[in-house]
Amino acid sequence: VERALAYEILRQKHALMRGEIVRRETRHWDSVRKVTVPMRVKEFEEDYRYFPDPDLPPIPIPKDLIEKVNAEMPELPDERIERFVSEYGLTRYEARVLVMNKKLADYFEDVVRLGANVKKTVSILINDFIRYVNELNLSLSDALRVIKPVYIKELVDLLNEGVISTKIMKKVLPEMLKSGKSPKDIVKELGLIKISDVGFIKRVVDEVFNEYPKAVQDALVNRRAIEFLVGQVMKKTRGRADPLITRRLIEEKLSKLRSG
Repeated sequence: VERALAYEILRQKHALMRGEIVRRETRHWDSVRKVTVPMRVKEFEEDYRYFPDPDLPPIPIPKDLIEKVNAEMPELPDERIERFVSEYGLTRYEARVLVMNKKLADYFEDVVRLGANVKKTVSILINDFIRYVNELNLSLSDALRVIKPVYIKELVDLLNEGVISTKIMKKVLPEMLKSGKSPKDIVKELGLIKISDVGFIKRVVDEVFNEYPKAVQDALVNRRAIEFLVGQVMKKTRGRADPLITRRLIEEKLSKLRSG
């Protein structure tokens, strides 16, 4: 019965959305096909053998009351998902994850209203934020109270401006959840500002090439081996070296070795 009712709710909802009329009929649940099928049509109320109860007078519902209730109803989850997709350009998956928890969806909109980049905001919230909340055994409600929306906006801005890398962001966010501090304060306290100084990174790349000659030989013939060299530079700089600059300098050095 439960499955039949669930199916009918969806069937009738979709029929009405298509502008179709839902007929009065008796339907049968096909347990093999997992659908309901019509058995017999009942066009009139008399077919159901209904009769009015003399002790229950009819209750008229004014049209203006119906309109008032509709106007005052909060946005329903399905409607909010559709709005997130059309207004913010989210995927349905992203919209569903946010809307599953009203507080998280409200928080997302608070951050975006502050001017934060939408794509980076939703990525941080549904991937990193939720993961660290679970790892730290926090409730989502508590986590949303600890970190102000403006701090997520600040974190997104630090990423966009290239002040921190994605790897550093993943270090900063759990610290924000633990302390409630702003990402700028945490970045300064822990010395996590991304290094973009080409000369400094070049010196670290030279060190790595000298320390790992076999890895260098591998990278000369196998581009995938470059990842090891990049990883060693990131390790020496505690993840602070700009990954794009690091990769470019490594590839340039390898290119010189191939031609020289």
